[in-house]
Amino acid sequence: MIFYIPSDIQGAGLLDFIGDLNGHTNSSGDLSLDFSRLKRITPAGLVIIAANVLRLLRLERAVHFQGLESCSIAAYLQRMDLLKICGKSIPENFQRHDSTGRFVPVRPIDHRVDQMGHEIALCLAPGGEEYAQPLSDLYELIWYVFTETANNVRQHSGGLGCAAAQVTRSAGMVRLALADNGRGILRSFQAAGLEWSQHLTDTEALAKALEPKISCKGEPTNQGVGLTLVSRLAKMTKSWLLIASGTGMAQQLPGREMTFSQLPNQGSFAGTLIVLTFRQDSVQAFADLLHAAKIEAGLLQRPRISTIFKS
Repeated sequence: MIFYIPSDIQGAGLLDFIGDLNGHTNSSGDLSLDFSRLKRITPAGLVIIAANVLRLLRLERAVHFQGLESCSIAAYLQRMDLLKICGKSIPENFQRHDSTGRFVPVRPIDHRVDQMGHEIALCLAPGGEEYAQPLSDLYELIWYVFTETANNVRQHSGGLGCAAAQVTRSAGMVRLALADNGRGILRSFQAAGLEWSQHLTDTEALAKALEPKISCKGEPTNQGVGLTLVSRLAKMTKSWLLIASGTGMAQQLPGREMTFSQLPNQGSFAGTLIVLTFRQDSVQAFADLLHAAKIEAGLLQRPRISTIFKS
């Protein structure tokens, strides 16, 4: 079976792509991915392809790449290491340069989550690891979001995850995406033996996952706050946040409340996808943002304001 990768995988096209690709990856037999039409793709599109290919390979299904010789962005796919993580290779007719400040190629999420977070944040916010540097707040946000979401992948997905990111300098935008080929949020809840999850839909499970102190570990502790705080930070920085798992989707549009729905066109994502897009200039005073996010999530008490009246 041949699946023709569409020309534009970004924005609304990203959601349609999830469903279209899922329909082909769930069929039997070998799968050929044809890249000849592809012209634009975001890090989210890259990790969606990588997670699906890695899932099929784990199921011992053959996946072929074709049309790369006529793909106008084949060199970009190579620079972003999409082919490499999928076990494919073609000759590189270009010279690789330092990607610092520009992009993070598709990388597998391994046990070095904190170190990976540092490397990714340092690439997207050069010099930000130093206190009081101009990009220090951006560095802190990227490190926090990546480590919280990547730890979820490592601990709960039951599969392999991958991540990619890019800075669009002209628009001042940062795009960070993670995806895994695991069991998804609903099945993670069910695998943990949480009785209340047995009759949930994927969309309901997503809404539950964003509540504070909800964890697949099932322990009544201060765990299970990672996705909660990531969603609050996205709201405060007027970012776009997308979380997709199974047939469910949670979406935070800039300046709006989180919405929960099903993926369009009866789409489904076998694992979990997390995409965050934000403006560089929207990230200031990260420590204050995180503190405010914890208050909004009910993890900290709001400060009491006392008024003293003088006679």
